[in-house]
Amino acid sequence: MPFVEVRFAMHSLRHALLIGFLSAMLVVPPPALQAQEPAPPAAKATLVGLPYIPENAVGVGQIQADRLLNSPFIWAYPVEVVEAYGKKYLGFNPMKITSITFVVTPPVEDAEEPEGYAVVKTSETLREETFFAGIASLADYVLTPEEAQEFSPTLKGKVFGLEGFPGETCCAHLLDEHTFLIGMDAIVADIVEAGPNAQLSTPAKLLADNTHDADLSAIFNMAPIRDIINASLEEEEIPAEFAAVRQIPNDTALVSLQLNLIASSSIAVKIHAVDETAAKRLEELITAALDKAKQFANATAESNLQSENPLDIAMGKYQLRTNTQMFDHLTPTREGNVLVLKHQQDPDTVTGVNVAVTAVMVGLLLPAVQQARAAARRVQSSNNMKQIGLAMHNYNDTVLALPAQASTDEDGKKLLSWRVHILPFLEQQDLYDRFHLDEPWDSEHNKQLIQFMPDIYRDPASVAPEFHTNYLVPLGKNMAFEQPTKETKEKWPTGIRLRDITDGTTNTAMLLNVNDDAAVIWTKPDDLEIDLTNPWKNLDKSKHRDLQVLRCDGSIMTLPTEISGDYLQALFQRNDGKPLPW
Repeated sequence: MPFVEVRFAMHSLRHALLIGFLSAMLVVPPPALQAQEPAPPAAKATLVGLPYIPENAVGVGQIQADRLLNSPFIWAYPVEVVEAYGKKYLGFNPMKITSITFVVTPPVEDAEEPEGYAVVKTSETLREETFFAGIASLADYVLTPEEAQEFSPTLKGKVFGLEGFPGETCCAHLLDEHTFLIGMDAIVADIVEAGPNAQLSTPAKLLADNTHDADLSAIFNMAPIRDIINASLEEEEIPAEFAAVRQIPNDTALVSLQLNLIASSSIAVKIHAVDETAAKRLEELITAALDKAKQFANATAESNLQSENPLDIAMGKYQLRTNTQMFDHLTPTREGNVLVLKHQQDPDTVTGVNVAVTAVMVGLLLPAVQQARAAARRVQSSNNMKQIGLAMHNYNDTVLALPAQASTDEDGKKLLSWRVHILPFLEQQDLYDRFHLDEPWDSEHNKQLIQFMPDIYRDPASVAPEFHTNYLVPLGKNMAFEQPTKETKEKWPTGIRLRDITDGTTNTAMLLNVNDDAAVIWTKPDDLEIDLTNPWKNLDKSKHRDLQVLRCDGSIMTLPTEISGDYLQALFQRNDGKPLPW
């Protein structure tokens, strides 16, 4: 296997290990939710990083990581692998982390995503020379020490690109020998330059006041984004029966969460209203919403009871039996201007509380796990596209041109896709040799080979039909791939030469990850025929957060779905002489 393929495979494996580690840390295993011997009293919570929480923080939280990492059930996981992984790539043992404080701030001007970072404390002594020293093996790129110093003159750490990470660029900075900052590059650089606050900000005080020694606590602060939410709601068409939703941002001051899982099982969610009148309005709104949800749940149960399938009937009975208890658990009580939803484990009857805690945990953590999985799929798709790009370049080096979009017969009829003709450069020579190159893709012989589609042509996130690929080249005049002619050969069909891409290989698209509706059978000589008057056609419903594009230099770029049509027009054309319109 070529070195670059080994590198891609190991890169994917390391990402998978990281995601697996995070998922294992987040998902509570069954033994933790069973009746256990009373645990020793938890150590008093020590909040780290409070001086680094800004006044405009929207979300702040803390995790007493040492309680989780030192609890008996964590040893069911591959702790030794986590330790070795951390020491090799991060320069410290993740199992020595004692506490984490995380912060989310509103999007900066002209940005859509909020910014975020964490302050992490560890019992292990951290050294600048080994801190994130091995991150180059995981990252897409790492700034040189000179580049990092130019980016942030007082930085003690690393700046690196990581696909799937919010903002795509991460920054890690040592605060002291036991504490570090990690998060999106711009905000971490600002914090490094500004240093700690002389006095605690309001969100920092709120976190300290609402932690109550919990294993995990968090605060959602409405004030910094109240205007943003109100403006967004103004643009939405909300049915009249739900018009009260518009009042939520104005009635809510903050939402707090305290969760305990180690010494005891308990959860408390509190909605702090701006005053008692606002609390009453929120209570009425939540009660009405729960009533509608309960009606819907009961209607679903009744529908199951009408089924002829005994399993559906049994499920309907179960739903009716548990719906009332579940919605009672979800109904908050009002204490002045605070709505409280609280569950405390009763040592004699732990089942109900554990179900409630589990449900809340799933609700809180499932989006994070899903996001991690989606990030892993994006990384794998990116690696697939890079390997396809490498095969394209090797083809060009061999026959002095890129492959034609398709081979043709003497009458100009398309036979087989370029995806077949680059198989020898994807370690698939045996499969390539089985094709009858002088026959079309759907001949009696060739269509029997469709079932052997290489994994590299399958986007992990795709739900397209079997043996369909989402990896299509942009096809059109003056693009990297043009329609073949009857002069195109059956074997080693050639298209344009890389030197014909006069706009520059970095500025020209070679391969696209299209939506499932545009996916094609991998051997079929079909690709994405670009309409320059509507370049987003078949791309605007992408399953990815961003559009993945392989450029002719072999690099991957991700484009937000809001990118202009003018930008795509310039990116698709190889020789229009126009720079990309940033």
